[in-house]
Amino acid sequence: MEDSNNAYLSFKVGEEIFALHASKVLEIREYEKPRNMPGKLAFMSGVMDYQKEVIPLIDTGVKFGMEPVKITALTCIIVIDVERTDNAQSFRVGILTDEVTDVFEAEEGDFKQVDTDYSPQYIKATYSSNGNFYLILNSDQVFSKNEVLELKSILEQIKG
Repeated sequence: MEDSNNAYLSFKVGEEIFALHASKVLEIREYEKPRNMPGKLAFMSGVMDYQKEVIPLIDTGVKFGMEPVKITALTCIIVIDVERTDNAQSFRVGILTDEVTDVFEAEEGDFKQVDTDYSPQYIKATYSSNGNFYLILNSDQVFSKNEVLELKSILEQIKG
């Protein structure tokens, strides 16, 4: 469900700047300590309340193979919508970021596509503007099919 606008939200994880289409962003929150979840995935910091559901909180540093996000006054949680077309799953997750940096407008034609031989499937392109280098995420591909199933299973345990 890509929106017709070309707005992207950017955020930092370590020294890298990532961006995702604004239509995937549901909310930006200040950091709140997640509740622990036994048996969680390595990149899952815990769970948090979002509206009337419990959602996983993902440490983007760990998920992207970097250092874990260090909690500071700038740390934010971005609640995003993820849709997996391979198994018709749709769910929400909170992603932990070092800081939200900007909202920018860009056309798809301004992006440089990245060969999947050299990057994870969830990085769909790069974009340079005003001296910043952005890694453009395909948020629907950040989690593998097996990770989605595991996240769903963990959340089902909570519901009991």
